[in-house]
Amino acid sequence: MTTLDSGLLPVDTSTPAALLTPRTLDEALRMLAGGDAVPVAGGVAYSLRRHDRRPPAAAKLVSVAGLPGFGDITVHADHVTIGAGVRLSALVADERLARLWPVVTEAAGSAATGRIRRLVTLGGNIAARDESHDPPVALAAVGATLAVRGATGARSIAVTEADRLRPDELIEYVRLPLPAARTGSAYEKFLVRGVWEYACVNVAAVVDLAEDGTVRHLALAVGSVAGGPVAVDLTGLTGARPDGHLVTEAADRAAAGTTPYSDVKGSAAYKTRMIAEFSRRALTTAIRRAEAPEGGDR
Repeated sequence: MTTLDSGLLPVDTSTPAALLTPRTLDEALRMLAGGDAVPVAGGVAYSLRRHDRRPPAAAKLVSVAGLPGFGDITVHADHVTIGAGVRLSALVADERLARLWPVVTEAAGSAATGRIRRLVTLGGNIAARDESHDPPVALAAVGATLAVRGATGARSIAVTEADRLRPDELIEYVRLPLPAARTGSAYEKFLVRGVWEYACVNVAAVVDLAEDGTVRHLALAVGSVAGGPVAVDLTGLTGARPDGHLVTEAADRAAAGTTPYSDVKGSAAYKTRMIAEFSRRALTTAIRRAEAPEGGDR
C-alpha cells in the first residue's frame, strides 16, 4: 500500500481526483497497474494534501480499506494476521492482540489522537515509510513480515523493508509470530511537548525467557532515527540473566547502533541519551511481563 505522497504526478489542482472502489484485491491491483492511480485507505494523507492546497498524488484514487479480508485480525495456530485495512483504533481494542503482543497495541494506541486512530489503517501507516510512526517500530521488534501483492505476483518482506514497496503493490496483511509462553513486550515513546507531536524517541522491546529464567530471545527496535525503524543488533546477549547488566548493555547498543538527527525536538546527542533511557524502560517492562505468572500483569 504505497503512500499517497509517492510518485507525484502532474495533476490539475482544480480537478478533484476520481475515486475508484474495487470489489476485489485483483481488481484493485489492475487499477493500480496503469500508473495513473494511487491507493487510499483512511484518507489522512489525501486530506492533508487538500488542506495544504496541493494537487492529488494522481488522477485516480483506488479505495482499498474495504477490500475483503483487509479489515480482519485473525489468530491462527502458529501466527496472527492483521489485514492492511485494519484501523489503529481496532488494533488498540483487540483483547486477543493485547494479550499476545501488548507492544503492538501500545504502539497503535500512542499514535496521534483517537480521531486519527479511527481513520488511519495499519497498511497505510507502514507504507507511508515515516521513521517516526509508531506501529512499524513495534512490528519490527516482534519480527513481523508484510504479505505484499502486485500485478506480477505475491511476496513477503520484513517491516523494516517497506521502502522496497513498488507503486503497483499493496500490503495485503501483516503476519506476526505467536509469542512463546514466557514472552514479554513493551513500547515506550518520548514526546517533548504533546500528543500531536511526532516522537522524539520511540522504542519497542521483546524478551523471551527460557525455563531456567535466562534470556532465550531479545529484540529491540528504535524509531525516529535515520532509516527507522532500526532493529538493534543484540548478538551474544541471549543465555544471560535478565538483570540490570543485560538491560544496560542492550540499551547502550541501541544508542550506539542508531543514528538520530537534530531537529526542533532535540539535538542528535540528546536523542542518543534518550534512546538509551527509553530502551531501558521498554526492556525493564518487557522483562517484568515475561516473568509474570500466566494470567498475571503482562
